[in-house]
This record gives sequence, C-alpha cells and structure tokens, in this order.
Amino acid sequence: MDQLNVMIGQHLAVFGVILLAVVVLFLIMLVLFITTRSKMSALQKKYDFFTEGKEANIDEVLTATLNKLHETQAELAALQAKHDKLHEQVQRCVQNVKLVRYDAFDAMGGEMSYSMLLTDAHNNGVLLTSIYGREESRCYAKDIANGKSGYPLAEEEQKLL
Repeated sequence: MDQLNVMIGQHLAVFGVILLAVVVLFLIMLVLFITTRSKMSALQKKYDFFTEGKEANIDEVLTATLNKLHETQAELAALQAKHDKLHEQVQRCVQNVKLVRYDAFDAMGGEMSYSMLLTDAHNNGVLLTSIYGREESRCYAKDIANGKSGYPLAEEEQKLL
C-alpha cells in the first residue's frame, strides 16, 4: 500500500507539471489566436474595401483596378495637355484693363476725354484714346508691344503704361 501511495504521489507530481504545461500552452495558443483573428479581421476589411464587398477573384480585381488606373492616367495626361494649351491661349487674352479720364482742353470740363489700355499677360495690346472737344471728337488706337508704343504718347497715355 505504501508503494501504491508513493507511486500515486509521483504520478500526481508529474500530472501537475503536465497540467501546468498544458495550461501555459493553452494561454499561448489563446493569445496567438486572438492576434491572428485581429489581423485577419483587418485583412478582411481591406479585402472587402478592395473588392467593393463583392465575392471576386483577386486577380480579376487587380487587373480591373490597374486598367482603371491606366485609363485615369491617360485622362489626366489629356487634361494636363488641354490645361497647358488653355494656359498658353489665356496668356494672349486681355488681362489688364486700365482707364484714365481727363480734360483734353483747358476750356472743357467734366473729363469727357479718356484713354484705355487693353493688354495681355506680356503687355501686348492696344491703347485707345478719345479726345472730346466742343466742335469735334477724335479717336486714336496705338499698338502696344512689350509695354511700349511705337507712336508718341500723351502724358495721360504714358500714365497707363
């Protein structure tokens, strides 16, 4: 009987160690399961976003996405070319408008005469002048190239440049 008790005692100690090892392994497996599950959940969310919630073959989804990307890049290049062309055209459009009113003659009042400057981004354009008098009115147009005129300018016209 004593031998039986000694044997049972030895087996209980071994059984306790084995049970403790199983519990430790179970806890390690539980931690690994939880981390793997959270990683799988994050991966599933990314997959659902990528496939737009549909069941699809990943190869087909990747191919379709790359095709859309190439189409978008081509559209972007075409839009950039159109933008550059429009930007170039706008540079030659009227961008600066200046106006000065004045009395061309001492006896006149009301500042009925005026000069108007219309130029593009490169200061190329035209200078329009209207001189108002009691007996007659005159209009003049002078070319402007790079902010300068080849014609003599009146003081009021020079103020515009």
